[in-house]
Amino acid sequence: MTNFWDADGDFDYEAHYEAGQREKAAATADRIGYPGLIDAIHYFGLQGSTESTFTPELLASLDTWWLRVEEIESAPDTQDVKELQRHAEATERAIRAIIDTPA
Repeated sequence: MTNFWDADGDFDYEAHYEAGQREKAAATADRIGYPGLIDAIHYFGLQGSTESTFTPELLASLDTWWLRVEEIESAPDTQDVKELQRHAEATERAIRAIIDTPA
């Protein structure tokens, strides 16, 4: 169990809220059959979304975006990181367009 009390004895509401959102993202990822997309679902605020939200196009974009994030985190070269960041940003814009477009 996570402790949400800080050193001063104050309850950390933000950490508690974020932990709940990550739990919801994990449940959503499991429900749609994509447990590897927990972080992407959480990042884009898709936790609790219905299965119909997760079109093949959105799932592919989320997967691509998450792979770029992982590559950025492990890339040692600055130029590689900049290029990966550009790809991740372009994918993020595409995901936002999909999410914001009414079905």
